[in-house]
Amino acid sequence: MGRNRYLITEPGQAHFMTCTVMEWLPVFTRPEMVQIILDCWQF
Repeated sequence: MGRNRYLITEPGQAHFMTCTVMEWLPVFTRPEMVQIILDCWQF
């Protein structure tokens, strides 16, 4: 799986993402926040 820091160079291959939520804040309870995260992932 090739990558250059945060740039995916092989879009046809499987990738993974890890993230940490500070103080276990409920990130996915507000539709606006979910849409922001989905937009970032799609970009």
